Amino acid sequence: MTDPRDDLLIIGGGMVGTTAAWAAARHAPGSRIVLVDRGEPGGGTSAHSAALIVPYAPDSAHRTLMGEAAALLAEAPLAGFQRTVPMLFVTAQDNVTTAAGRFLGSPIPVADATRLAALHAAYPDLRLGQGETVLDAGDRCTLLDVPAWITAVLDGTSPGAPAPRVLTRTTVTRVRADGDGWAADTADGSVLRARRVLLATGPWPAPEIVCDPGAVTTSDLVTAPATPRGEPSAATTTKLVAALHLAPGTLRDRPHTPGVVFLDDDLFVLPGATPLVSFAARRILADGEVPRAGLPADEKAAGVRALARRLPALARQVTGGRCFPDTYTPGRLPVVDRPAAAPGLVRITGCSGSGIRFAPALAARAVRLLDTPHDQPTTPHLLASSGATS
Repeated sequence: MTDPRDDLLIIGGGMVGTTAAWAAARHAPGSRIVLVDRGEPGGGTSAHSAALIVPYAPDSAHRTLMGEAAALLAEAPLAGFQRTVPMLFVTAQDNVTTAAGRFLGSPIPVADATRLAALHAAYPDLRLGQGETVLDAGDRCTLLDVPAWITAVLDGTSPGAPAPRVLTRTTVTRVRADGDGWAADTADGSVLRARRVLLATGPWPAPEIVCDPGAVTTSDLVTAPATPRGEPSAATTTKLVAALHLAPGTLRDRPHTPGVVFLDDDLFVLPGATPLVSFAARRILADGEVPRAGLPADEKAAGVRALARRLPALARQVTGGRCFPDTYTPGRLPVVDRPAAAPGLVRITGCSGSGIRFAPALAARAVRLLDTPHDQPTTPHLLASSGATS
């Protein structure tokens, strides 16, 4: 049982929840922060992500969120957990101006002869459509070492942010109003008490929320407006996110070996010790459904077909794959909100496959929102609306 004086209980120890613990500790040194995970921190969805950070935004709301995240990712200590990876982007000629302009900063340029040579050296059987153009992101894309970052936060080696107290393999079944704070009931019968609560459960079922004077169920939180003023709904769908694994050595992770993104195919190839291919899986999951280990045969076949249309030789090097669930909003924009009936409780949800790259911004927004008195209106930059279109 935690001490009743705990300041913040974070439910969910993935990239988003762990980064929120770091942000909260940095924001208010000396705070008593408890992080709870149903398994091991970083062992769920975050463990399976490619962790590729692309400063790309399809609309103004995503651009604002990506800008906030990019500023934090560029600073210590997060900057020290990344390495630059060269990435090239393939798109139709009539989409070049739009796609190039969606990157933060200046538009990315068309790839020059040197970069095209590196692309064709790495992918000799590359199939480009008539009129397609290759754009060069230069050094703007990075890979984040998620396990190392989570370890640094949780063992207290991240400068300026003491480690939270961590409870592993602890499932919170219900969060209920408790005086001027909250009490969290767990599956093993223990009760955790804290002044404030942050839900960062990702695609996993959130606990039941019981408020005073009435009851608010998890489903009510998902479908209800974010505030009494009627902001857009944060309704989400859980779907499969999938990647193919290529045989080791197929694409050596050398300094000048680029990854390649096929924007119009929602497909990218990333070199590495075990190269991977991210593709658009289509399976919608039932609430609380956990995909089986590995990659379903039908999804694997669909991914191989998508890869073969672009890189047939690589399609023959597929050895398997992985999949994991994630929650998506209609506009693929994550949501940070607080239910009107639940003072001191904030939720992050709908990371839409972008939880790694948006995590610092989502964590910062959540901490600011937790610190905003419940009777004080929130300003637009505190809430990520789910009304954008992708």
